[in-house]
Parts: sequence; structure tokens; C-alpha cells
Amino acid sequence: MSTLCNYLLHKLDLCYFCFTGKLRNFSELISLLDGDVQNSKHDDADEAGRIHVVPIHRRPDLLVPCADLVNSEWRRSQAARVHSLQKSCSEFPVCLVLLQGPRGREERLLGHARLTRVVGHGSSLFVESVVVSKQERGKGYGRVLMEETELYAKRRGFKRLCLTTHDKQHFYAHLGYVLSTPVQSTGAVMALLPVGMLMRLSRAPNAEANPTKQTPTRMEDLELPPPPPPPPQFSGDPVIQTLTETPYRDARGVPIFWMHKDI
Repeated sequence: MSTLCNYLLHKLDLCYFCFTGKLRNFSELISLLDGDVQNSKHDDADEAGRIHVVPIHRRPDLLVPCADLVNSEWRRSQAARVHSLQKSCSEFPVCLVLLQGPRGREERLLGHARLTRVVGHGSSLFVESVVVSKQERGKGYGRVLMEETELYAKRRGFKRLCLTTHDKQHFYAHLGYVLSTPVQSTGAVMALLPVGMLMRLSRAPNAEANPTKQTPTRMEDLELPPPPPPPPQFSGDPVIQTLTETPYRDARGVPIFWMHKDI
């Protein structure tokens, strides 16, 4: 049986290479079957200009450079950031890195995005920690990063991407994202917090007049970093959200826009 499987995989490897010319070795085939390798929308360029996303758990050599990239936008210790990136796996969360060029000295790290599952929505993923290298901004790589992230999610069988933003709502709207209602992701921090505390962190202003009974919160829970805000409770009045105004607030009380895109 083992011999037969190896033979069939070898034939599949050869057929894929013959038809596409893009599968370079047998280990890449295994990654493809594992769901972590995809054909990029930007594969038409030559090898030096080829842009693609790769899960960071497939490229542990990029953990430190990627940690520095994410920390350039959201400060944290390098060790803590690397530890967070090491949690990337095929079963989610997945940390994707946007790369250009062949592996080696000519390869460039352009950006990063993190994908997590959405509670109660099996076909949706939550996109966070989207960042492009400061040296590469203004060149269209933000769009490329989102397109490649969408392609990865779609190839994995997901139908919708959700996200939040404080000030990039016009950029995301240009990419096809629409204003949405809050969802709750399955990030590690959110799993540690009581539901009552999560509900308080992002309540729309019109809900303040109708407080509900909250779950008691332990002091050690309050010391955790604030997670993305969960669905708020409403007083019954319609919530109006536009690209210039939002009723939602993050844990710091800063206005935040919720958006999604069907892929």
C-alpha cells in the first residue's frame, strides 16, 4: 500500500509539473495537499518578481524578520511576537507572509496578515494584523496582500472574510469590503476572557442606557490585553454605520469600523 501511494503521488507530482510548470519539488506537493500552498494571482511574473503568500509555519526562518515587521506597527517584545507567530498552523490561526522573489538573498518580505476562525460562522475567517513593510508602502502591496489572503481563504473553502479598522475603511471598501456588524474571532486572548467582559468592551453608545447583568470578572482577567471587540448589545434602535461615522468602539473607546467581504 505504501509503495502504491508513493507511486501515485509521484505521478501526480509529474502531471502537475507538466501542466503548470510551477511545482518545483515533491515536498511542495505535500504542502499543497496539506492546504498550505497555493497558486498566486501574481504568478505570471518571472521568478525574480513573483509575489506570493506563505504560511509562516512553513518558513520558520522568517519568524524573526516577520516579528520585526509586525512590531514596526504594533510594539511588543520580539520574543513575545515570535512566540505568537509560532502558533500559526494549518488548523488556524494562520499567519501569512507576503514574499517576492526566489528564496534566498533576493527574497523580500513585503507584508503579513493573520487569519482566525469566527465564532458561530464556520465559513468565515477574521483578518487581523494586516501590515506592509514601511519601505514598501505606496506601491500597491496592500492590495496584493489582501488579494492573496482572500485567495488563500477561498482555496481553503471559506466564503467570507471579516475585519475591523480604525482609519482604512475607504481602502477596504475599494477592495470590495462592505460595512458589517461585529463578530467574535477565536483568538487566544478572547478565549480567556469571560463573555460578560467581552460584551462590555465594544458596546455601541445606544446600548449604554440599557445595561445588562454582567458575568463577574476576576482581577487577573482584567490585566490581559484587550481583544478585538465582540458583538454589542443594542437597545432596539437601528445602528447606523457609514464610511465616515460608526457607533462602535474598541476597548480603548476609539471608533472602529466592522467590515466583511464575500469571496
